[in-house]
Amino acid sequence: MEQIRVARSFVAADALAELLESDYALAAPVSCQLFSKLLRTQDNDHYLVNTGNGEKFVVRVYQSGKHLERQESDYLWELDWLLFLRNHDLPISYPLPRKNGSYLGSLLAPEGIRYYALFTLSEGEAMTVTSEEQLFICGQQMARIHKASNSFKSDHHRQAMDLEYLVDKSVARVKEFWGDSHSADMEILLMSAAEAKDEILALINNEYHTPDSWGPIGGDFHSSSVYFNGNNEPSFFNFDLCGYGWRAYDIATFLLNTELLHHPEDLTEAFFAGYYSERPLSENEHAAISPFMTIRRIWMTGLFTRSDGIVGHTFIAPAQPPKKR
Repeated sequence: MEQIRVARSFVAADALAELLESDYALAAPVSCQLFSKLLRTQDNDHYLVNTGNGEKFVVRVYQSGKHLERQESDYLWELDWLLFLRNHDLPISYPLPRKNGSYLGSLLAPEGIRYYALFTLSEGEAMTVTSEEQLFICGQQMARIHKASNSFKSDHHRQAMDLEYLVDKSVARVKEFWGDSHSADMEILLMSAAEAKDEILALINNEYHTPDSWGPIGGDFHSSSVYFNGNNEPSFFNFDLCGYGWRAYDIATFLLNTELLHHPEDLTEAFFAGYYSERPLSENEHAAISPFMTIRRIWMTGLFTRSDGIVGHTFIAPAQPPKKR
């Protein structure tokens, strides 16, 4: 029988538990449970880890290297950044060392090498988008993450979220995926991409350029990736889309992910008040938020046109922006 290539597999929970028990200084017995997830997803696989002394963690098994053009160095950069943020007392889920002192492990899956890392578990409840207090805190902590990261350095390479990555490559993937079957949608996407890209280029090249507008960012902040405990203290997690990028793009992504602009203005103002309390946006950055929202939609459309994934060809992010209120 001929062996066939596999695009995506799931590691058996019991086998992963055995690996973690030998790899990390965890109290035995160790068990793993795959977190609930939709099959049509581009995400990595996450398992809840229970140990013999009652401690809980989460292990992430990254998708194979082709996902988001990731290499081993990209994962190492991410872990370096999270440890940096932890050392600056920022409220994030951070990686734990293996017995050999490293933070990244690898396993051989049917589709090839997959990397994994063990993280602290963020406990509590997902952020409530209708809570002004939590939105203020979220904005405040995002700004603190941005400010602290100005001094971050790593010896590892990480894919930058520049315009080539966000726009050019995304448009090229959609062109290849759609062919001639969605000419009207393609025309809208190309026009939107060109306009948004021109706006951003004009802003970053004018005389009012903000010195720290570019640097390490989360890349995917949203209400489901920050939990608040009983004392209303946040914990941010799932930084898979982090990297070098524009801080205004980080804000635009949060606004889209939470659909905050479709809520009462008081809520949006609470988020921005929190952010401005730590890092006031320049006029340039504020003006960049709108075109970055368009760019985020284009990037998402490109993300879901991967031909070799489990998302399925019938699912694709909308090319057109939602109607204004």
